[in-house]
Amino acid sequence: MLASGAGLLAATAAGCTGNPNTDEDDPESDGESYTVTVEPVGSHTFESVPESYAVIPSVWMDIGMALGKQPDAVASFDRAPLKYYDVLPDVSLDQDAVTILAGEAEEGYDKENFYDADVDVHLIDPQALQFFANWSEEDIQEIEDATGPFLGTTIRFESDALTSGEEPPYDLYGAFEKGAEIFQRQEQFEAWESFYEDFIGEIQSRLPPEEERPSVAAIWRGVNPDSGEFRIAEVNAQANNTRTYRELGLKDAFEGRIPDGPIGYEELLDVDPDYIGAVGSLTSLSHEEFVDTVIEPFEEDSNGRSLSAVRNGNVVRTGGQYMGPIVDLYSTEALAKQVYPDEFGEWPGAVGDVPEDERLFDRGDLADIINGDV
Repeated sequence: MLASGAGLLAATAAGCTGNPNTDEDDPESDGESYTVTVEPVGSHTFESVPESYAVIPSVWMDIGMALGKQPDAVASFDRAPLKYYDVLPDVSLDQDAVTILAGEAEEGYDKENFYDADVDVHLIDPQALQFFANWSEEDIQEIEDATGPFLGTTIRFESDALTSGEEPPYDLYGAFEKGAEIFQRQEQFEAWESFYEDFIGEIQSRLPPEEERPSVAAIWRGVNPDSGEFRIAEVNAQANNTRTYRELGLKDAFEGRIPDGPIGYEELLDVDPDYIGAVGSLTSLSHEEFVDTVIEPFEEDSNGRSLSAVRNGNVVRTGGQYMGPIVDLYSTEALAKQVYPDEFGEWPGAVGDVPEDERLFDRGDLADIINGDV
């Protein structure tokens, strides 16, 4: 099982154990310091490999789990992708061993909780604390001085308030590589890279020619058909939330005319996409919730059922902005099956229900990499 961080919670059963390989050049074993730079946050020199870390449930939590390290503190578990860990053999996350930093609301961060957690590194973008919780630079520095550095960065959207309107500094595997540098688990990262390249290469080799691929309107910030308002995500922007659609080559139904704000049914009907993609709903909703709150309301709305995607049963869902490398695999498998069932097998509705002989990646092999058996 997964190797847990130590730190404050070392004496607590973390629920994730493992046997990651130890490289003889690992600074943890030979005492050498090393420096990691994460843009745009900056650089930090570690005198030893960090054993404990804190996250907001996000890309960085999944990166830590992918490297066999359970977080020691999280903002909350409200959006944590726990369902994916539950269906992997010998991989789990013990919530009882984790300090909660914020509770239900992102703006509810309390500095005392950071002192209590006392982690070695925070895989949190400090700008998130400034934006959501009104922290000052002095607040950030205070926690860094008392505990550990902030070395997270935001990659979830093309641009937002946390990136000052700029593109994210890394794609998913660029951020993943930084996580591996922080925890000095480069060998695991290389095994992950190889696993992913084989996985996506096999899928992409079986896709139809580019001109025959369908279009999608990717909707983010939740899909509420009853409201009649939808926010469109740009498929081809270099951001994490639409990564799955790009990897499978779907065409952006709104290419060249991405709306700045919410749109209504009229604009959706104008482009009439082959597919409607619910960004993030694979993680945030169960299959039953997705049917009850997204598919059926579309079908029951007079405008909704006029959409080709709704009439043809082509409302699909993906992992979304918070997915790291583990969630990314499941999201890609799910979308491949939802869009190309004749090629990749029918999608059963839930990540845990894919028959073993129809899976697009081997869960046991993946768990071995997570647990350090590389």
